[in-house]
Amino acid sequence: MALLYILKRANFIFLLLCLLVLLFLVSDSLRAAADNKPLTIAFVPRSLDNPIFLDTFEEAQEKAHELGVRLEWVAPFTFSNSEQVEVIENLIRRKVDGMVLSVDDIKPIRQVISKAIRAGIPVATFDADSPGSERLFYIGIDNTKAGFAIGQALVDVVKKRGLADQELNTMIMTGARDALNLQERIRGFKEAIAGEINLNIRAVLENQDNIKISIELTEDYVKNHPELDVIFFVGGWPFYVPAEAMINFQHWAQKGGIAVGIDIFYDALLLQKEGLIQYLVGQDLGAMGSQGLEYMVDYIKHNKRPPIFIETGLNHAGNDNLEHLLEVYKPWRVK
Repeated sequence: MALLYILKRANFIFLLLCLLVLLFLVSDSLRAAADNKPLTIAFVPRSLDNPIFLDTFEEAQEKAHELGVRLEWVAPFTFSNSEQVEVIENLIRRKVDGMVLSVDDIKPIRQVISKAIRAGIPVATFDADSPGSERLFYIGIDNTKAGFAIGQALVDVVKKRGLADQELNTMIMTGARDALNLQERIRGFKEAIAGEINLNIRAVLENQDNIKISIELTEDYVKNHPELDVIFFVGGWPFYVPAEAMINFQHWAQKGGIAVGIDIFYDALLLQKEGLIQYLVGQDLGAMGSQGLEYMVDYIKHNKRPPIFIETGLNHAGNDNLEHLLEVYKPWRVK
């Protein structure tokens, strides 16, 4: 009887050991499968209706293929802080592996970024930063430098026209006052012109990051303010249409109006070639996509912490390099 008990117990222990080995093998197999599952990185631009982000999407997609990463490109169709928060909330619920966002530095955005980080999802920003949040890094231009550069370009244009001693009535076209990147551009612009030329800033118009509204505001303002001398476009919102689509702006420029702006793309360069814009400063949105994705993947896979600020640098479009840039920049197929 004792021998039978010992044999039964030995069989039980053997079966238990087999079960434990099987569980270990299954667990190891599941772990390996999880390790081989591609990362999902979500890019959330400010909106889907602004073609300026197409370069970001294209280069991020190419880098995702190279790295074996799944890229998601999601955003409200037109810009809305509340809808953008909702998009990010959905990504948190779906447990994506990382996010790269273009956002305003406001409380609801900072809160949802913190929520993502608490859920174990690293978050970075591109194009428009939220330094008040817990984001991992920001990749983009130094917006104060960009504003200063376009301000210097305007000073040069004004002086070459012999208008440095005159008071010039000026309109500034921006997106929304909450956008930190746009605030910094305006600040840099004002620093550059201080003590150099005399601008009388009559209005700061907000287009809410909407292309249609930006065109309507520009057309209405130049029509109703024939005394206007200068326009500073803080972003390239109204530059996506041909000159004939902004007839009032076209006539104003042909009569000597001076316009400068930030953002370089093919359609904007065409307006510059026609003399409607005197100078442009641009940003490399493509690099923000490819490099932003690569830094995020390195952090998730290899725990390699990137610099807090990754500067992508500025491009300039003046009369001396305009033809070259028209060859470099390609028209977008989607508008």
